Amino acid sequence: MKYKNLFLIILIIIGFSCAKTKSAKVFENGKDYPENLRQLHHNVLLNILEKPADLEEVGQLLNTMQENGSWINIDYSSQARGAWEPRKHLNNLLEIAKAYQTTGTSYYQKKEVSAKIQLALNFWLDNDFICPNWWYPVIGVPKILNPVLILMEGELSPEQLEKALAILNRCKIGRTGQNKVWQSGNVLLTSLLIKDSVMVKKAANSIQEELKVSLGEGVQPDWSYHQHGPQLQFGNYGLSYVSDMIKWISILRKTPFHFDENKMAILRSYLLEGQQWVTWKNQMDISACGRQLFVDAPESKASDLSKSLKKMETVDPAFAADYTNANQHKNLAGNRHFWRSDFQVQRTPNYYFSVKMCSKRVIGAESCNSENLQGYYMGDGASFLYQSGEEYRNIFPFWDWKKIPGTTTQQNNEVLPVLTSKGYRIESDFVGGVSDGKNGVAAMDYNRNGLKARKSWFMFDDKVVCLGAGITSSTGLLVTTSVNQVFRNGETKIKTNSTEVVAQESQNIKNAKWILHDNTGYFFPDKGELALETKPVEGSWSRVAIRYPEKIEKAEIFKLWFVHGTNPVDKKYNYILVPRATQKGLNEMEKQLPFKIANKKERQEVVSSDGSIAGIVFYKPGKTTAFGGVEVDKPCLVLLKKQDDGLQVSLADPTQKLTGIKLILNGEYTEKNATLRNGKTELDIKLPKESEAGETVTLKLSVR
Repeated sequence: MKYKNLFLIILIIIGFSCAKTKSAKVFENGKDYPENLRQLHHNVLLNILEKPADLEEVGQLLNTMQENGSWINIDYSSQARGAWEPRKHLNNLLEIAKAYQTTGTSYYQKKEVSAKIQLALNFWLDNDFICPNWWYPVIGVPKILNPVLILMEGELSPEQLEKALAILNRCKIGRTGQNKVWQSGNVLLTSLLIKDSVMVKKAANSIQEELKVSLGEGVQPDWSYHQHGPQLQFGNYGLSYVSDMIKWISILRKTPFHFDENKMAILRSYLLEGQQWVTWKNQMDISACGRQLFVDAPESKASDLSKSLKKMETVDPAFAADYTNANQHKNLAGNRHFWRSDFQVQRTPNYYFSVKMCSKRVIGAESCNSENLQGYYMGDGASFLYQSGEEYRNIFPFWDWKKIPGTTTQQNNEVLPVLTSKGYRIESDFVGGVSDGKNGVAAMDYNRNGLKARKSWFMFDDKVVCLGAGITSSTGLLVTTSVNQVFRNGETKIKTNSTEVVAQESQNIKNAKWILHDNTGYFFPDKGELALETKPVEGSWSRVAIRYPEKIEKAEIFKLWFVHGTNPVDKKYNYILVPRATQKGLNEMEKQLPFKIANKKERQEVVSSDGSIAGIVFYKPGKTTAFGGVEVDKPCLVLLKKQDDGLQVSLADPTQKLTGIKLILNGEYTEKNATLRNGKTELDIKLPKESEAGETVTLKLSVR
């Protein structure tokens, strides 16, 4: 027993000894800080060193550094507005500094490593490289230079600090949304470096101010995210917002500058009610990625979101189980309409579908810094159906960008116009959606560049019905509606009349009943004139973003679209997307259609064959015989669902201008605001206002 106790004492002593060696020398600088900044300094260092340096990369960087502290593979003369190469120098410098200040590495506190860090730092400070894009000198450069300086603080000369501050002080607290968070964060770290407690507090408060629900830029009342005006930015600014808020909440905890913990509910809701909805099988929805349609971008963005959800398990431990569940795509099913962003998502355990629209209120897409060069139609009803998650992976070089899935567009041989950072809107305010949480309807009274079309999507359980009516144009151009563009995976089968054939590489199809490709069925209740291509396509990433070389690549693409002709007048289309489709299942659909469909210019309507659910788009006041009879006195969207004891009614105003709508149902139902008259139920429905305008109102009616 005596020797056992002695052994335990020795282990404890060794443990304390090891714990001491784990504390890097850089943390000792904190003793020179004012008392109210010491914990902050410690937290900042922990954050900087949280992700270990890639030691193999550090070795290569040290070996390839030139005598003047530069790297030969970096173009320091670059004036590119995006993917600005000189910033790689600072990234390299930060990796080396992290290795230098991390105990246990072969580079820890080595004089020769310190000498090279000084060389590389002086090279930057002496040259002060400036990018023509404001973001880099104001945000991008200080964002990396600050951590480098904090790590190397004990070895900085007064001259170095003076030169560095001239660069860092280009960043002031300002702007809105995530830009404000970035700038405030830079100011906070610079202020910490010079031990300015007053500015640290001001910057911390400025970051916390952006953890809010806003009608301007930032988190919206529907839990979407806007930046650069009313524009959906889940995967660009909105994703950086998540990681930055998590970072600053963690850094500022246990300091005098900590966040109001009550605000955590906003970040939690943004993640679980917003961001969680737009990833599927490790891919972020293309429509959620903003202008950053880069190589592997949807995958990397989904990965970043997954990491943030994982961090939230620690940052917000009371809801750890919710964040764990959010990282499994099958745990979330239902329908969600983001009324502030003209965007709707349908999820089941088997598929993901989304529709991205735009209006007079909402910007459709943007191009900035020579990114998203082909995104002219990305907000015009872009519709993406995911099952395997591989359908669109890195498809951008090979797309026909005038036929984005779901869009109705004009065709010509001209290069697409490049958007600006202000993006675009269409000449319509009748754009929106209605959702009961499980099913939904999205509608768009499309009007752009002389082309008009009334488009709607009915997302009911395991199928999506897509309708178009009133397609009219007098521009002299051919008009088409794209059904899908995905990577070809296996053969494509077509059924016309009673004949089933394997598709050719290119063909026109008349009287198609259904088409089957890669587990997805395309069913055509009213048939129609279509074109199909399954041939190899050439493309280059340089068409998508200027940062990529003009290298031609090839891929096989499945591309299917309706042909409406030149100068169409009141043309229409009708198709049903069938996930997990089989030939047998599609043939059964022919025998018994799953829906009754009305596709008119003034009203589009889908009713399930069993009469359990119906969606109606009223483009003007009117009535229908669906569910025994429904009438409205103003244009709106209506979703009806039968229940054991009555009826559930969901209604929304896509114009976001109305204060109320009168809804009349055949039959007598009880509801607190219902009026019964001549065997009918009249409901005067008050609509949400201001920040909730466009949100769905749901009523549950009981049979009298």
